[in-house]
Amino acid sequence: MSNIFQRWVVAISLVTGLGACSSFSGHLHGTNGGWVSPLMVTSQADELLLYYDNLRKQTSAELSREYDKSRQSMAQNRSDVNRLRVALLLSLPNTAFHDNAAALGLANELLKENKSNSSGVRGLANLLSVSLTEQQRMAEDWSQKWRDEQKRADGLQDKVEAIKNMEKNLMRRDQH
Repeated sequence: MSNIFQRWVVAISLVTGLGACSSFSGHLHGTNGGWVSPLMVTSQADELLLYYDNLRKQTSAELSREYDKSRQSMAQNRSDVNRLRVALLLSLPNTAFHDNAAALGLANELLKENKSNSSGVRGLANLLSVSLTEQQRMAEDWSQKWRDEQKRADGLQDKVEAIKNMEKNLMRRDQH
């Protein structure tokens, strides 16, 4: 089993398991201003996974407000959790602020630091980094394939035009 596949399985299992926990009503706001489940959150990584699960259920307007709030929190305190919150928000597809490159930059910035951050937060940052890097690689592969197909289509179009010109020349020659 590939390393990336194993990480995806672990992440999906965590999010699925935590998603069941987050279905309880009555979400609370933690002391740091972030979203926390009423259930006992045992680590910052757990809090971030629950936060991400909650983000997926929000409307576009709610996500925009949350993004602005999270950016402001990160500007005031560039903690690992604040950076990962913004990175998770930036990685959400179909949002006005979606930016995988910026999300990857935040995750990698956290990973490059030597300070002793939580292994769970570091693991989550690593998972996000690997996931975004793989998405970026796949996007580049698809882009290259699209460019190759476009060149092939252009070449075929040129051949069609050449055949049309040959037909026109033959018709002119037959008329004389």
